[in-house]
Amino acid sequence: MGKEIMYKPKTQLALKTLFSIGNANNIIQEKMHAYTKATGLTPTQYAIIDVLGHEGPLKISEIYGKMLIKSGNRTMILDSIENKNLIRRVFSKNDRREIIIELTPSGQKFFNENYEAHGSFVEKTLSGLSQAEQKGLVAMLNKL
Repeated sequence: MGKEIMYKPKTQLALKTLFSIGNANNIIQEKMHAYTKATGLTPTQYAIIDVLGHEGPLKISEIYGKMLIKSGNRTMILDSIENKNLIRRVFSKNDRREIIIELTPSGQKFFNENYEAHGSFVEKTLSGLSQAEQKGLVAMLNKL
């Protein structure tokens, strides 16, 4: 049997809070993975399409700055979405070293066909919390 370690109450509560946040995140990520898999994309690919659909053409760094999902393999992920003909790379008119990512017509169609269902899915996923609880949770998490 393992050794029982006792923390002071404030530390114990902080650990329990951290565990609960992590557990909730894992559950939500599993649900998101299943949802995006049904669309034929990975969560990261889907997130990129979602960001571009809402924001319009962006630099690569801007896309990843707005995403909920972080990834270190940006080039490979963008290549895979480009191979599906959902995005294209365009050189900036101001700086040829700068690459802008934009949705292709197929990518825009994909976004248009999926964004409402995605919103409904997220709403359903968080439906265990009232709107007031969701607002409170957002406010609390933003303090971190």
